[in-house]
Amino acid sequence: MVSVIPGASRLTRGHLTLEEIAAIARTRGADRVTIIGERRGNPSILRVYSVSPPPEPPALRNIVTILVAGVALSRERGTARSVKAPGLCVRAEDGLEDYAEALILAWHARIALRGCKGVIAHIRRAPRGSEAVLEFEYPEGRPVGPRLRISRPSRMIKIGGD
Repeated sequence: MVSVIPGASRLTRGHLTLEEIAAIARTRGADRVTIIGERRGNPSILRVYSVSPPPEPPALRNIVTILVAGVALSRERGTARSVKAPGLCVRAEDGLEDYAEALILAWHARIALRGCKGVIAHIRRAPRGSEAVLEFEYPEGRPVGPRLRISRPSRMIKIGGD
C-alpha cells in the first residue's frame, strides 16, 4: 500500500496507542493514518483516520473503514511495488461511486478524467457477490501494488461534518 498511496510511509504499530500514532503522524506532517488490520496473517480491514490538527491533543478520528475480503500482494502477482506514487487517481465503474468517494476521502485521491500523473486506482465489480475489486496501475497500464477484493465502505464521515 505504501507504493500506491502518495506520501505514505510504513510504521509497525506494535503496542503503540492511537494517540502515540497520531503524535508520530504529526511529526511526519501526515494528516491521514491507515491502519491495516489482519486476521490469520492476512489483511482484513483498512481503517483510515484523520489526524487532529494542533493545538488539539494528538488524536485519530476514523473517517473510512473498508473490509478486505481478499488480497493478492504485488510480490505474488509479479507487479511493481517499490516506486512511490506522485499522486493517486480513481476510476470506478458505474454504481461504485461510493467506493471512489471513500478513496478520495481516505487518501486525497482525485477522479481520473485525463492526464493522471500518478497511480490509477480502478474499482471494478467483483465477478460474484456484492464486493468490488480494487487494482492499481501506472498511467501506461502497468500494474503496481496489491489487488484487493473489498466490501462497500462501512463507515464514512465527511471531514468538517457530523
